[in-house]
Amino acid sequence: MEVIRTIPVKLDVPTERRADLRRTVEQFTYAENYTVKHGRNSDGYFILNKARLHDELYYNLREETDLPSNLCIRAYSKALDAIKTTVADWKVGIKSSVPEFREPSAVYDKRTLTIKDRSATLSTINGRVSVDYVIGDYQRSYLNDDSYERRMGTLHYREDEDRYYLHIVLVKEVEERGGNRILGVDLNLKNVAVTSTGTFYDGGTILWGKNHYFRVRRSLQDKGTRSAKQALSRLSGRENRFVLDRLHTISRRIIEEARTNKCSYIAVERLTDIRDRIWSRDDRVNRQLQQWAFRELQDMIAYKAAEYGIRVQKIAPEYTSQTCSKCSYQSSTNRDSSTGWFECSECGYSVDGDYNAAKNIGKRLLTLPEGKRPSGLGDGHLALKSGTVNGNGEYVPHDPEGSTDQESHAQA
Repeated sequence: MEVIRTIPVKLDVPTERRADLRRTVEQFTYAENYTVKHGRNSDGYFILNKARLHDELYYNLREETDLPSNLCIRAYSKALDAIKTTVADWKVGIKSSVPEFREPSAVYDKRTLTIKDRSATLSTINGRVSVDYVIGDYQRSYLNDDSYERRMGTLHYREDEDRYYLHIVLVKEVEERGGNRILGVDLNLKNVAVTSTGTFYDGGTILWGKNHYFRVRRSLQDKGTRSAKQALSRLSGRENRFVLDRLHTISRRIIEEARTNKCSYIAVERLTDIRDRIWSRDDRVNRQLQQWAFRELQDMIAYKAAEYGIRVQKIAPEYTSQTCSKCSYQSSTNRDSSTGWFECSECGYSVDGDYNAAKNIGKRLLTLPEGKRPSGLGDGHLALKSGTVNGNGEYVPHDPEGSTDQESHAQA
């Protein structure tokens, strides 16, 4: 299986070439938004065919910008990918906004970027620029690893730091991990993630941070001054890094848990309409949901898992919160929406609702029909706090003399 890593590297840009890089990322962003605005046919519908889009826009972009040929192609290609995602959402009834690109950045490939061990050269509107890396141990460990192929990169300008970063994409092949054990993972608001082994990853710190930044952002918006707008831009960068840092920590610990429990698969829910599924009557909670980074966390779990040969499988999430993981009885009355606690009205099984959902997500992967389940899963087992359970509900404790799974649930 393919492992993809994106390594952010701070750049030391010669003072006399900083303006060239700045104009390049600004014009690249302009080209992306130009594509969204003008990449349409006579009926006003988006052009989704790349060859047709090229014929429609390429020469216009060359006239509208000073970008080299390959950067123009990369700009409309990136915009087209975003447009296709939005159109796919519309087709299934998901409300998505027309793509808009705000962050100054530019996508580079092997024609426009040469990546070396400690430096790089990048195409700009004014020839190529040579830059040195400013790296720490984390970046050095990947750049020194010859098993990774250096594919491409994205240049980012962080206005709050007045710094350039090159996000280098590294790729290598890893052998898939053997075995058929599964870790189920449920994502939510209060508990960022809960696993089938009974580990809870609290979202309180992230919610506190988001609420803090929301209050500061609202105060700056009310002022409306030029300095307030500049502060808003810097604030956005700090908020994103604050959230991503914590999501990286949580995803890393989930992978460690999967390895500790000898899991070859991680089952997660498909995220389609997740914000609608966990809607709240509380306006503040709904605002938090709209800002919540569900997809980012899943992406982090997936690419970190791949490095160890662990496969991440997405399953349909319907009724995983309403179904009893012990007796499989499903009812909307099983879970208390105000407390999040689950109590089965059929068998009386009582447990935290997110923990119950995490087990159901894992069990759903176990019970997929032939042809839809992963080929190597076979007679799989779901990892629990005190043992494992297979698709037929047969439970095997870690310790034959230890507690049963039902007892471990009560302790979770």
